[in-house]
Amino acid sequence: MGEPLVVNLLRNFFELEANRIVLNFGHGLIFFLMGFGVLMKSKSWSELTLARALPWLGAFGILNGLGDWGLVFLPIQTTVFSESVLAVLWMLATVMLALSYVFLLMFAFKLLAETKTELFWLPKVVWGLFVLWLVAFLAAWMGNGLDLEQDLRLARIFEAFYRYAFALTGSFFGALALMLQKDELQRLGLEASIPPLMWVGYSFLLHGAAAGLIVPEAGFFPASFLNDRVVFELTGIPVRLWTGVSGAIVAFFILDSLDVFDAEFQRRLNEAHQMQAIMGERLRIARDLHDGIIQTLYAVGLNLEGLAYSLKDADAAVKDEIQSIMRSVDGAIKDVRKYIMRLKEPTQEASLDEQLHLFVRELQREARIPVRIKTEPVEGGLISAEAMMDILLIVREAVSNAVRHARASEIRITLVRDERGINLSIVDDGIGFDPDAPRPKSAGEHLGLDNMRRRADSLGGHLSIHSEPGHGTEILLRIPCHQ
Repeated sequence: MGEPLVVNLLRNFFELEANRIVLNFGHGLIFFLMGFGVLMKSKSWSELTLARALPWLGAFGILNGLGDWGLVFLPIQTTVFSESVLAVLWMLATVMLALSYVFLLMFAFKLLAETKTELFWLPKVVWGLFVLWLVAFLAAWMGNGLDLEQDLRLARIFEAFYRYAFALTGSFFGALALMLQKDELQRLGLEASIPPLMWVGYSFLLHGAAAGLIVPEAGFFPASFLNDRVVFELTGIPVRLWTGVSGAIVAFFILDSLDVFDAEFQRRLNEAHQMQAIMGERLRIARDLHDGIIQTLYAVGLNLEGLAYSLKDADAAVKDEIQSIMRSVDGAIKDVRKYIMRLKEPTQEASLDEQLHLFVRELQREARIPVRIKTEPVEGGLISAEAMMDILLIVREAVSNAVRHARASEIRITLVRDERGINLSIVDDGIGFDPDAPRPKSAGEHLGLDNMRRRADSLGGHLSIHSEPGHGTEILLRIPCHQ
C-alpha cells in the first residue's frame, strides 16, 4: 500500500531548498520577534517575580532567531567561503542555538528560584551543564580537523544532546514555574492575568515536545527512534515547522499575558489614588482638630487659669477643683496632639506587608536603583502604628546607607512571618564593610546603624548586620509578636 498522497506532496514541497530557506527565515523571525516583544514589555519596576526572570526569556528568543538566520545564510555561501571557514561558521551557529536554549532553561530556573527561595542553587546548575556540553563539543570538533561533512554530522549529534538537556527541560520547568505564579497573582489581586499565564505554560509544554523530543537522528536512544527524519517521513512536515508553530503559540500567549504589567500598574495607581485620598482626608481632620478643638481647649485652659487667679480668697477646695480641671484640659490637649500625629503617620488599618509595599514604592523613586520586595501577609493589628513607624524608619536608613555609602546596584527586602514573630531582611549588593572595624564617632553611616539598633531594641527585637568588604550587606531584623 502506497503512502498517502498528501504526505508525498508535503515532502516534495519541503525538500525544495528555496522552501527550506523560507521556513528557516520564518522560524527565526517568530522567535526574534517574541524575544524583542518580551524585552520591550518587561518592566524593571514591577514587584512580580516573573519580571525578574523575563530578560532571560527575551534573550532566548532573540538569540534563537539569530541562530536560525545563520541556517539561512550559511547554505548559500558555499561559493564564497572555503569548507574550513564554513565548518567554523556551522560550529558557531550550533553553539549559538545551544546557548539560546540555555537562556530558556535559565528563565525557567531563575523563575523557580525566585518563587521557591530554597531552590536558589538551580541557575548555577545551568551553566555547569552548558560548560560540560561545550567542552565535549569543542573537543570532538577539534578531532575532526575542520572537515565540513563530518562537522555537520557532529553538529547534529550535539544538537540532539542540547535539545534534550536545555530545550526539553527548559520548556518543562518553564511551564511549571509559570504555573507557580498563580498564588502571587491572587495575592496581588491580579486574578484576571492568571488564565493567560497558564496558557503560556501549556504552550511551553507543546514547544518542549516539538523542540526537545523530536531531535536530529543520532546513534543513541531515544534519538535513534524518535527523530526529525522519522517524523518527516511519516508526516511530510519538517520538524522546524512543528517547532515554528509551537513557538508562534508561545509568542502569542506570552505577549498576551504580559498585559499583567499594565494591570499591576493600574492597581498601583488605584492604590496610590486611594491612599492619597485617605491621607488628604486625614490631614484635613488633623488641621480641623488643631485649628478647632485644640484652640478651644487652650481658651478653656486660659479662662480657668484666669478664674483661679481671680479667686484669691476662695476656698482651697474650689481652687483644687479648678487646678484638677486644668490638668484634665492639658491632658486632653496632649491626647489630641498625639492623635493628630498618628493621623499623619501610616494608617494603622493597613497591615505591615501592605505598608512596606507602599513605603518601598516611595523609596524606589528616591533610590534610583531597583528595590525588590517580597513579603508574606502580616495581619493588621499585630504591629502598632508606633512600631510600624520604627520598622519603616529602619528600612529607610538601610536603603539610604546602601545607596549613599555601599554604592549598591540592587536592594532586596524580604518580610517573613513565622511562629516566633517577624523576620525582615534588607540585602544589598554593594561594596560591603567590616561591622567590627573601629570607626570614628562622626561616621554618619555607623551612626545610622546605631539608631537602627536602638529602634530594634525599643521594639523588643534584635537587629544583626552581616557584611564584609566586597560582598554586600545583609541587615536582619527579628521582632517577636503575639496575637
